[in-house]
Amino acid sequence: MLLASLCLSFAIQDPSPGEPPPAAEPASIEITTAVERLDLGNGCTLQGRVLRETEQTVFLDVGYDVLKVPVAAVVRREGVDGKATGNIRRETLFAEAELPERSVAEGAKLFGEAVVKIEAAGGQGSGFLVHPDGWIVTNFHVVEREVEVDVVVFNVGKDGFEPRTIKKCRVDAINPAMDLALVKMTPPKDLQLKTVYLGDSNAMQTGDRVYAIGTPIGLDRTVSSGIISVTNRVFQGRCHFQITVPINPGNSGGPLFNLRGEVVGVNSSGYTGFQGLNFAIQSKYVKDFLINRDAFALDSTRSENGVHFLPAPKKPGSDGKPVK
Repeated sequence: MLLASLCLSFAIQDPSPGEPPPAAEPASIEITTAVERLDLGNGCTLQGRVLRETEQTVFLDVGYDVLKVPVAAVVRREGVDGKATGNIRRETLFAEAELPERSVAEGAKLFGEAVVKIEAAGGQGSGFLVHPDGWIVTNFHVVEREVEVDVVVFNVGKDGFEPRTIKKCRVDAINPAMDLALVKMTPPKDLQLKTVYLGDSNAMQTGDRVYAIGTPIGLDRTVSSGIISVTNRVFQGRCHFQITVPINPGNSGGPLFNLRGEVVGVNSSGYTGFQGLNFAIQSKYVKDFLINRDAFALDSTRSENGVHFLPAPKKPGSDGKPVK
């Protein structure tokens, strides 16, 4: 096996006989017996037979033991023949994956915990976790003129959803022109965050089914579904998906999922009083925003919240001096 003994910092072995069993894993999202090679973020590589996979853990039989490898530690997976299997692709702040199609109910159950409520001085909106370290995507207009916001997460516990409010989360980057913002939350040590995968918005077609999860008018964990009406509607100078998914104030910044549970858009706007005429920013713009985060970093010392307009040049001779 390839470097298995060097990678135990990323893998936890199953308990020996007589030891108490670990806490129950979430429902499996895939069962397979494929032999795969897992490249980890620390440069190590594991190879073995994948026995089971959940959203958080890959159970890998390395021949003499079964390792529990955190999904967050895996940067690439390949079959031994070189063919990508789970095909998880990780950038610095987000991940992509080829997921199977699921019903809206299954997708909402699997990824609903990654959707958060954002509370700012001027109101509230929605957002979604793209990285387990607490990076959250939302709309710029949700956090406009704020440098810190509160974030409410909805993890599932023994008694159902357990809302927790994380105070003073930093607004890290903004792109007012695209109406996107990035918030950094520092999660408590006892809180394990769920995250989403970003999908390919270019692959979506008119008529494809999509669904939203968010907090319309404060009603958290609300799921609504519909279709893409137009794939390239220009609205407010930006290209959007026009969708029939019902969204309302408070849905802004929340994710638009396809039936594979991939985020293909950010719900952003709609016509007041008209349902079925709503808009979502395509995920290709979200990826560009995250990849170039440093270019959009928020300067919290600027009263205009990072937006600076240069004064127009004076007309020749406006200062009273003759024009040469």
